[in-house]
Amino acid sequence: MDSHLIAPHGGKLADPMVSGEQAEEARAASLDWESWDLAPRQMCDLELLLSGAFSPLTGFLGRKDYESVCDGMRLSCGTLWPVPVQLDVSRELAARLSEGDMLALRSPEGFMLAAVRVEEMWEPDFEREAGQVFATADPAHSAGVLPAHGLAKDCGVPDPQSHAPSSPGTDAPCCA
Repeated sequence: MDSHLIAPHGGKLADPMVSGEQAEEARAASLDWESWDLAPRQMCDLELLLSGAFSPLTGFLGRKDYESVCDGMRLSCGTLWPVPVQLDVSRELAARLSEGDMLALRSPEGFMLAAVRVEEMWEPDFEREAGQVFATADPAHSAGVLPAHGLAKDCGVPDPQSHAPSSPGTDAPCCA
């Protein structure tokens, strides 16, 4: 039977979810990991990553893809991608992380939604990003220059590969 579905963006539907057993193992192990309570915008990004809606992305962008998206609206592989999707955290947390560490991503209530392995850490230039992506660095612009939790001048960015033990669900404040 022929499929009447269109091909996923980038040619592959991303599915970063893990099995129930792996999720339970990650939850137990996460008690020894650093944690980050996600801001509403980060919850939205995570939900879109976990659901495959951000296919072909399987995790947050690394520096190479981030810069490529800011400069030319494309991932470094050439796939069209108009807006960066990076995980920004406080400098204090970034100072406690090293490449290869696991980081638990939690809801504001403390429920672990996903786990990520830190693959690289770097500091984005949010003003440059706003100018390149939104054609303005004016903080009055609806997209804003600062990340949702206001850490633009105080952040580091782990570039994780997503390991998702559970979905944040459909009640995440995604489209506010």
